[in-house]
Amino acid sequence: MNMDMLLFGRGGAINTDRVVLIANARSSPIKRLIKTINSERIFDLTYGSPCETVILFENGCIALVHRTPGEVVRALTRASETDHDIPPWW
Repeated sequence: MNMDMLLFGRGGAINTDRVVLIANARSSPIKRLIKTINSERIFDLTYGSPCETVILFENGCIALVHRTPGEVVRALTRASETDHDIPPWW
């Protein structure tokens, strides 16, 4: 299995092959989703910055990130198109 990773600076990374959903963290349905998920399945990759985006994975885990949904989508798109030339902290 080929694992494509997208780094979120300061040591956090996600497996891009397992992403199911990228959503705005301020959305009411997403806030309700976060409340229903066991805290052991939530990974905080904000490093103290305000949470902008929630990423849902195939296994039901979620990642909270400080980048906007648009930035995350662009980085995922560029990573798949450009043979991984994105700097780790984009």
